[in-house]
Amino acid sequence: MTSPMAVPGAHNAVLVVLSILIAILASFTALDVASRIRTSDGRARGLWLCAAAVALGGGIWAMHFVAMLALSLPGVQIGYDLGLTLASLALAVLFTGAGFTVMAWPAPVPGRTIVAGLLMGCGVVAMHYLGMTAMRMDAHIRYDPAWVAVSVLIALGAATAAVWLASRDQTLGQRLVAAVLMGGAISGMHYAGMHAATFTHDASAGAAGGLATVYQTYLGVAVSAMTALILLLTLASARLQGLFDRLARRAARTALRLRVADILRNGSSVEALHEVAALMGEHFGVSRTGYGQLDPVEDVFTYDVCWTDGQVAPLLGRFPAAAFGVKIVAALMAGETVVVEDLLTADLSDEARTRDTARDVDTRSILVVPFVRDGRLRTIVYLNARFPRRWHAEDIAFMEELAERTRLVIEREAVEARLRELNATLEARVEARTAELRLTQDALQQSQKMEAIGQLVSGLAHDFNNVLGAVVGSLDLISRRANDPDRVRHLAEAGIQAAERGSKLTSQLLAFSRSQSLQLQPLLVCDVIDDIREMLARALGPAIVLTLDLNPTPAAVLADSTQVEMMLLNLAINARDAMPTGGSLTVGTSVQHIVADPELAQGDYVVVAVRDTGAGMDEETLRRAMEPFFTTKPVGKGTGLGLAQIYGSARQFGGAVRIESAPGKGTCVRVYLPCTQRSPVRPGPADAGLEDAPPSPLKVLIVDDDQDHRTIIVKVLESLGHRVTEASDGPSALSMLKVEAPDVLLLDFAMPGMNGAEVALEARRAWPSLPIVFASGFADTQAIQDNAGVDPIILRKPFRMNDLQRALRRATGPAAGLRDGPLADGR
Repeated sequence: MTSPMAVPGAHNAVLVVLSILIAILASFTALDVASRIRTSDGRARGLWLCAAAVALGGGIWAMHFVAMLALSLPGVQIGYDLGLTLASLALAVLFTGAGFTVMAWPAPVPGRTIVAGLLMGCGVVAMHYLGMTAMRMDAHIRYDPAWVAVSVLIALGAATAAVWLASRDQTLGQRLVAAVLMGGAISGMHYAGMHAATFTHDASAGAAGGLATVYQTYLGVAVSAMTALILLLTLASARLQGLFDRLARRAARTALRLRVADILRNGSSVEALHEVAALMGEHFGVSRTGYGQLDPVEDVFTYDVCWTDGQVAPLLGRFPAAAFGVKIVAALMAGETVVVEDLLTADLSDEARTRDTARDVDTRSILVVPFVRDGRLRTIVYLNARFPRRWHAEDIAFMEELAERTRLVIEREAVEARLRELNATLEARVEARTAELRLTQDALQQSQKMEAIGQLVSGLAHDFNNVLGAVVGSLDLISRRANDPDRVRHLAEAGIQAAERGSKLTSQLLAFSRSQSLQLQPLLVCDVIDDIREMLARALGPAIVLTLDLNPTPAAVLADSTQVEMMLLNLAINARDAMPTGGSLTVGTSVQHIVADPELAQGDYVVVAVRDTGAGMDEETLRRAMEPFFTTKPVGKGTGLGLAQIYGSARQFGGAVRIESAPGKGTCVRVYLPCTQRSPVRPGPADAGLEDAPPSPLKVLIVDDDQDHRTIIVKVLESLGHRVTEASDGPSALSMLKVEAPDVLLLDFAMPGMNGAEVALEARRAWPSLPIVFASGFADTQAIQDNAGVDPIILRKPFRMNDLQRALRRATGPAAGLRDGPLADGR
């Protein structure tokens, strides 16, 4: 008998190339899908883990199968046992899945990476040699132990490299290079294993069976095409999911920026930091986040703001800075953001004390942003995770942005703390200042009003001097034309009109400047704009053209008219400063229906658009324009609170502010105010409906500290047929009331010693039914109502004779529950 002869094998070049390409594509797909594992959690992470296992395990098996189809042995028919072939596929997928599962996502540690690589490598080896066992042919196979060992080492090395690369962030170019190297290694393992095999012809081994043995090239191409299709679909799914994740993350971060801005603008310092810490912790999905402040003298961090997810204890109290470790503290003091994926393995945290602290506070990964001022570390903002975690570059950048947004609040709180410690005698002042800071809306509103009024002083002074000139001139001409009644009447009317114009100017200015609480009422923004048209023109000056483009069919909003006036005036002043050489300003209104806006509820909004032709803003200025205390104006020219206050007021009304601007193209600020179904009511005269009628004679006591004004009023009342007594102050008036009670008391409000409201209270105690009329130039009627204890009749100075007569009639007429004519003495 002759001994079996070795059969030399040959490989189909096309199928060999296809097998290598499949290995590279499978490696690239697995690396891409693995990135989804790192950024997902829960059920989503499990699904992507399965996808990665199928992509890599199935791809390796497909490469092996196509490479086996590439083998041909002269005179030997080759087939494959279907059951063992499918079993080899299952082995590849299961072992690959097991390897990915062992990895400690999202920040794998070296030990687990090695175990995962061994699992996947063993799976590849088992798949390969089980696949060889599945061959059915009339030949025997012998293996060279040395080459088998080589193939095993290649498999283990390639698998370990695969899981290590899958755990790292990579650019597209790096991923392509890694995929080529991994695919080459996987293919090298297969062909090293095939080189270990020697085939000897043996008819007794049995004929080929199982899978078809013909058209191997066609079958290999078909398997390659199907595998490529599956891998490409998996790759496309990963990329599409990545796109959706980025869009969702971008939307979430935009919403978070707006929420943080609202909190920092409207909340107190400590409360704001607590809220921001909670938002950061939930957004980044960490176990703990908060703020710590460094005492440079004692070298101790004080932690007083901390949020946790409930799985770890809060970090509160005082801890020595050295607990961080020398390396980490040095990096923080240099102003560097510290990022550590695993405190128990990283070089930056390799000091024993650092790792002891990490174990004590149940933390494995940290991201810490320092605040350095005057060359010294002052404050840190930190994120803690209980498990190793990979921090992506965009996470680090976003955390640094959020930290920067809270810097002013943190530094303000630190300054207040230092002031309290400097001198115990300053404690009351510090508390008062803190209370002021905790209360960004009434005080801010008043500050902005006064700043705006300062811009109007010169224009108003000019106009008021013109008014006084007209009044003085009219009176002078009257004195010179005393014998010409028609001429005197004409001049008197001119003087009255001029005085009323002056009264309107001062009344508008005083009403605008008064401090008051927010009073929401239905109003038409177009009416508010029209009322302050002249004030806007004065604020802009003659070099800027003011144009109003108001909605001809306006809708009502629920707002405070004074705050709306202040918004418009501040925007006009900002626009004026942006147009130092002149230009144009357009104020327009329109109604817009809002749907699916992240900041505004669905519904109709009145949009007030203020557009200028000024210098415009660059991207950085536009992004920070509404931050409190941010300004591009020179020192002393602006507080940086104007747009912040406008935004805060709009948010109080349920609206928002949007800014469009570009350098050299001007700026357009749009204020959105929600519409209301309530109808606005234009205020009318308090005595509307009363007819002028011949006066009934009354006894009137007038109390006014101004001699000239009191004399004129006495003459007016006497000319109307009334009997008048007069007093120059409150105590004198109360003494006169005890002698003879009048039919009506006419009181000035602002008097030295005892004001009109105090006189009214004393008079009411003794004479409860005594009618009282206030004659005052004071802007805020609420002050009179609060102090007088009644709902008074108020006659605003200056007033005309008919106004005075109607006020007296209202006070003493039947509607007031009083009889006409003098009241009995001694009541």
